[in-house]
Amino acid sequence: MSSESANLAATKISTRAVIASFGIFVSVLFWLVVATYPTFFFFNPLAETDSLRAAVLTISTIGWVLIATGPVVLFVLYALGHPRALRLLPIVSLVWPISLLINHVSLYIQKGQWFTGYLLDYPIFVATDILLPVLLIVVWAELRNSFTAHPQHAK
Repeated sequence: MSSESANLAATKISTRAVIASFGIFVSVLFWLVVATYPTFFFFNPLAETDSLRAAVLTISTIGWVLIATGPVVLFVLYALGHPRALRLLPIVSLVWPISLLINHVSLYIQKGQWFTGYLLDYPIFVATDILLPVLLIVVWAELRNSFTAHPQHAK
């Protein structure tokens, strides 16, 4: 193996380790927010009498579990040589913020008031609800060439 090939292989391993570490950091960060504000996250969405609201809250619950757990799983799989796992990153990244948006709009329609003041009262939620999903999509956009088929293989 030439020294150039060895350097390229070492760079790939190093990059994969950084990606795995990033996934671990993102998931730990989200879980720390969950642990700090458990009442924001742990509740029974089916206790709602309004079935539409219960459905929205159920999707929201699925969304936060996905974004809290998905990055570590997907990025570690990527680091272990399974780049196609990253195809799921947009779903993992966007279910949570989209469900929050639907929740806020439906609350506005039902009650005539926006319930987004928590973003000012608890600014860490700006990170979990807005910045983190955007960051994950940016990383996905940067890495997607590693798991998309090359034109000669798509035929």
